[in-house]
Parts: sequence; C-alpha cells; structure tokens
Amino acid sequence: MNDRVLEIEHFGFTYHGAAAPVLEGVSCTVRRGEFVCLTGDSGCGKSTLLLAVMGLLRGGRRHGTIRVAPAEDEAAPSAGILFQVPESQILCSTVAEEVAFGPENLCVAPDEIAIRVREGLRAVGLEGEETRSVERFSAGQKQRLALASVLSMRPGLILLDEPTSQLDAAGKDELVAIFALLKERGHTIVMAEHDPRPFVALIDRYLRLEGGHLVSDDATPPDPVRYRPKAFLLPYSATLYGTRPVLDVQGLDVAYPETGRVLKRATLRVCRGERVHLFGQNGAGKSSFLRCLAGLLPADSGRLWVAGTEKPGPGTLRGRLGFLMQNPARQLFAETVREEVAFSLERLSYPAEEIDRIVDETLSFCGIAHLADRAPLTISFGEQHRVALATVVAPRPVLLLLDEPFAGLDFPQRLSLLAILGRMPIRYGTTVLIASHDELPDRRWADRSLHLQEGGIAERAS
Repeated sequence: MNDRVLEIEHFGFTYHGAAAPVLEGVSCTVRRGEFVCLTGDSGCGKSTLLLAVMGLLRGGRRHGTIRVAPAEDEAAPSAGILFQVPESQILCSTVAEEVAFGPENLCVAPDEIAIRVREGLRAVGLEGEETRSVERFSAGQKQRLALASVLSMRPGLILLDEPTSQLDAAGKDELVAIFALLKERGHTIVMAEHDPRPFVALIDRYLRLEGGHLVSDDATPPDPVRYRPKAFLLPYSATLYGTRPVLDVQGLDVAYPETGRVLKRATLRVCRGERVHLFGQNGAGKSSFLRCLAGLLPADSGRLWVAGTEKPGPGTLRGRLGFLMQNPARQLFAETVREEVAFSLERLSYPAEEIDRIVDETLSFCGIAHLADRAPLTISFGEQHRVALATVVAPRPVLLLLDEPFAGLDFPQRLSLLAILGRMPIRYGTTVLIASHDELPDRRWADRSLHLQEGGIAERAS
C-alpha cells in the first residue's frame, strides 16, 4: 500500500512578469500521518508551493509534477488550506454558516453538517460562538474560524500557511494543542512557518527552502540563534521634539451589539515624534481603537483630537495620518508598485515632478526601489508589507498608525521594518504608533509601551 499523500518532483514556477523563478527543482514526499514543516525566510517560496499543491496558481510558467493522493473519504477533498491571510477565505456572515459552507458544497447531509460544525468549532476553541458575526472577530479569531472551516471538510491533506501569524501567545498555545490533537488522530499536515519553535514537539521533518530551492530535508529544527535580537541602536530621542501633542484621547467608549463595549473610557495623549507600542491580546480592541483614531469608526462617547482635527471622520485627515492595516493586500490595487506609492500623492494634487521625486525617495527609504515596476499582488507577503507602508509614508504624515505590521514576517524582516519605522520621527517628524499582540522584535525601539486590556489603556513597565 502506497502511504505517500504528497509527491513533488522537480517542480518550478515563475510568476508572470518576473525575471527569475520563485521555485526551482523542488522534490519531496510527505507520508500519511506526518507533520512536516516547510520553513525558510519570508519570500523564499513557501506560500507559492502550498498554492501549487492546491492547484491555485494561475498564469506564469511551471514545470515538474505535483501529485496529491485522494482522501480516504471519497466525498472529501484531497487537500484543504488555511491561507496566510484568513479573512481572504471567509465568505459567510456568521460563524456557523462559515464552517458549514464547505460541507454544504460537498453535498454532505444536513445532520452530518451540524455534527461537523460542532466538531470544527470545538477543535479550535470557538464552540458557543455559532451565531456571532464574523465581522466582529479579531484577526486571530478569524484564523481559528478559517481552520475550523477547513477541518469541517475533512481533507486528506491539511496545508497551513503561517498559522501563527495573527495569534497572540495564548492563541499560539491553543493552536499547538489543536495540532497535537489532529496529529494524534492521524491527520497529515504540511505547515509553512518561518518560526516553527512552538511546534517542535509535533514536527516530524523540516523542509527548508532558500531562494526557491529545497536545501534540506531532515528532522533537525532550524538554528534558534537566528531568532535572537541583534544590537538595535537608534540615534534619536523623542524628547528632542518637546511635548506638543498630535493625539489626545479622553474617555473613549466603543461598543458592538454582539460583544458589548470593547473600549471603556480609554485615555491616551501622544506627543510629536514619539514611538509608541500598544500591546494587547487578540480581541482586546486594538484594531477598533486605531480605526477610531483614523476616523473610520465613530466612537459612542468621549473626546478625540487627532493631528489638529476634532472628531475626525473619513477623509478629514488626508495627508496628515497614515494607516497601515492588518492585511496589506487590502490596500494594494495599482498595476505597479510605483503607481501604488504615487496614488495618495496624486489624490493630494502634488505636482507631477514632486510626485516623481517623493516616490523615488520613498521607495529607497522603504528598501523596495527594485520592485518599482512589479505588480504589487505578485510579490511576497513581506514585500507587500513594505509597499503598503510606502503608500502611507509617501505623504509624510504627522501620525502613522500600524495594525499588526509584523504578521507573517520572519525575524530579520521584522527588525528591518522596525528600523524603517524608527527613522520616521527623525526623518519626517512623524509620530509612530504600532499596535500588536506580539512583543516588538526589540523592545528598546519604543519610547512608550502601552497595554490595552479590558477596554482601557495603561502604561507598561519598561
């Protein structure tokens, strides 16, 4: 009996318009019941390989073969995937509808669908949330919901693309427990993850990609030394800019019908040029808070003054506030990176020659000048982060808000992004506020560290 679930032979792929292949000569085998980690730095081709296994790559040039064995259940798909950005695969309004969607399309009987919905939600810790609106879920909760939707179809092979990228420490621990149970039940799992440390006890083999090539296949985890912080020095102090505020929040309240108040009398004052880190667990209200500051979510009560504007609304802070959302791809739509970065300047009616100068400077500042003529949606997730950052940096905003900017980035890329953000205050006088569920790659970056918990904001001890 052949127990090979996945066989890849000499596979290569080049995206349309790219000069070099993203994958070249990849060959490997995954056997039934194995937990295999596909690891390597961001941009090495991990996501592309998973998409190829699912048959989701369109266009481009390919060679080699990929074979996926049929699932033991004839009605089940051969493989199911949890994407790096889970909201891209969520289609329905409520939790129960989302988990039921896959089985319904497989023509599973209604009674069996109900069982699968309960099992899937129980497996990811969302039991009892069946009637919740998906829109009110945090990114971490959406990630668990998307996984439940995959499990409900009972695929023969489970593919996971950076499954911890949106999760806080508690969520990662829960995910390890979920995967341990799946492995115990005999599921075959291939996980793309640049930092597999939480799963070392579960992983049978590591397939390491480097520059699109498979460079190792063994049971030895990657060298942990590559995750240690290096010296991170910034020749700058926020005290150089004095105490002039750019943000003043007093008694901010925000509530949702399903969950009640997520912000309760939140208060915060931030001065020009400060580097601020807002820490909070999944679902704490970080995204809601940033959306309030950006004028995208009206508060129920409280005073809000942002970059010279009282009670900001959509469009009132153009050019003065930049907002990098959790999923950078949602902010990208132009044909080329250069056009993407120029868009906001054109909307602000900058002269053409000034736009060209600022775009060139911004591309260089963000380290993406070499991507100027590439299509934004064909580059790696980490590169998309930098492009999206460049689009909000280009107008030289007074205040820059970043929502989980490190999700999906490997450790060197996180440090590189932090270095770019560290130069913003001294280069442009920009105040930078990062909201994340993870600690910063280097905690010395922040002038102030805050904690959003139970709807309120408090200073954290250094």
